[in-house]
Amino acid sequence: MLARNPHRTYKSWLFLFVLTFFAAATLPKTAHAQGLELSGGWAHITSDFGTDGYNVGSAYWFTNEATPAANYDAAWDTSSLSNFAFTQVGGIAVHSHLQNLLVGPRIFFGNKWVEKHHFQAFGEAQFGVSELQQKVSVVTQPTVSASDKAFSWMLGAGGDYVFSPHWSGRVNLDFLRTHLANAGQSRLRLALALTYTLGERSKKK
Repeated sequence: MLARNPHRTYKSWLFLFVLTFFAAATLPKTAHAQGLELSGGWAHITSDFGTDGYNVGSAYWFTNEATPAANYDAAWDTSSLSNFAFTQVGGIAVHSHLQNLLVGPRIFFGNKWVEKHHFQAFGEAQFGVSELQQKVSVVTQPTVSASDKAFSWMLGAGGDYVFSPHWSGRVNLDFLRTHLANAGQSRLRLALALTYTLGERSKKK
């Protein structure tokens, strides 16, 4: 059975993310939290007509090669089942809202210099929970809705393009496996994000 307030977990995580950002931004450069990384950007997830939305994340640089990372995605789509109303009930639209909250390790494999900038590739494995909410709207009928929340996992890879010691651009391509409605679903996830590291990322030669 679904939780009484299915949005509480996600809203709490977002509040914690924002609070951490402002708190860490005020710390002196010598503080230990200077290894904290914050990110945000766009995400596209296949299936359910393809959903688009945003991604926010955080990580901590314990070493130059590994970080524990957390990601939250929220993506939406509204699609018509047909361009024309062939039936007597009229047009049918499906509204989808997919959310993912995942945590796990991110491992950086190598780097090379490109025009005096730093590029690093990485692989990641994350585990957590996904929630899908859908509403079906028919012109002549009441709106019908359903939702489910279940365990999910993700494997993927990507790369960071470092613009400065603090700022970088990131691209991710991941395989996301959800288990909603007592069934398994395979999805691809593409994310483009901007990252900010409170401490300077060391440049490996």
